[in-house]
Amino acid sequence: MFYPFLNKEHPDYLDSSVLLNALPRQVLYYYYQGAVKITDEVYLTLQQVSFDDSVLSDMARVWLNLIEDYLEAESDLQAFVNSPYLKTIGPYYYPETNTRFYFCKQQPEPAQVLTAFDLEVLFNLDQPVIINRELQQYAKGRKTKKTSVADLIRELDMLILALLEIEQINRHTNYLRKFLDHRYAIVEQEDLLPCEPDEIPDKPVKESERLDNLIPFSRVRSSLRKKQEQEGSRYNYDVKVYFIRYREYEKACDRYKRVLENWSMYQQALYDRCFQDISEAEAKMQKAHKALDLYNTVLDKSAIHSDYQDIKTLEMFRYFLETGRANDLQECINLYEEERHWQEIKASQERIENTIYFLQNSTEQGLVANEQLDLLLKGSREP
Repeated sequence: MFYPFLNKEHPDYLDSSVLLNALPRQVLYYYYQGAVKITDEVYLTLQQVSFDDSVLSDMARVWLNLIEDYLEAESDLQAFVNSPYLKTIGPYYYPETNTRFYFCKQQPEPAQVLTAFDLEVLFNLDQPVIINRELQQYAKGRKTKKTSVADLIRELDMLILALLEIEQINRHTNYLRKFLDHRYAIVEQEDLLPCEPDEIPDKPVKESERLDNLIPFSRVRSSLRKKQEQEGSRYNYDVKVYFIRYREYEKACDRYKRVLENWSMYQQALYDRCFQDISEAEAKMQKAHKALDLYNTVLDKSAIHSDYQDIKTLEMFRYFLETGRANDLQECINLYEEERHWQEIKASQERIENTIYFLQNSTEQGLVANEQLDLLLKGSREP
């Protein structure tokens, strides 16, 4: 649900930086009724770090306690790490957030991985808005029209600051809307259940060709007999792999049955947690709207027209004032419009030059190029 804020597609894999810098409740907060994946390399890293005498060792042990004790996956993981036949095992159920755990050997793409940096981005988006005291004081004390250069620069600084704050709040409120949509989607499900095991292995199929039905040429029969022997050997291997993987699927089904036994209790606890999250998020939303009203008031009461109320334009105004090119707002506007006009002329000339280059390099339109050139140059000279 938060993938757009990270510019990633389904970051379900948790890398070691996340696990060693955040508690399970902080990570799983974003995976209610979802799934997470942990590679065997990350799991082995947790084990190694847990024996180190470092700050990270405590966090590693917290995650190992969850994985090995709560999920009861320790013996399965030991076999999984050493098995050449298994690529994925799971799901293991964490009913408190209705989250499924999978353990994989496949290395994910970067867009599939949640890192500590990604988690920090989400954490910052989730933080309640704190009203900027400087802007608050400016809005209260702004009663008379300011005419000096210093006062105008001060106003520009406040407008820029207000726009930056509004940009951050808009990201915050967009995040909250996504968050609320997700939590409401959970509590509105009357038949909320854990997802059933989905890692069902495909049963191998044996080739049904028989030598009796083949063309009776000895050389052909000999070649096909060798092929059948190879296929038979591969089939036996596939059957072995199938039974190993099917056994893991059966164990997943057993885990699913166990979590269903007390699901009514877990379900109600999950609903209660979601309602609490909703209440906190709506309070954050109200606080954000209050701050938005304040910052928009600063913009609305400014003498600078809304057409010029963007950060880039206001920074140009400030530059004109600080360098002495302008002494008041009107001079800033005039200089800005003149700069913009020349930029438009420059962009137009570049388009003309690109068109000329294209036409001159066209073998079939060599004659047309000169005509187009004359027309374009003539048009550029006209006022």
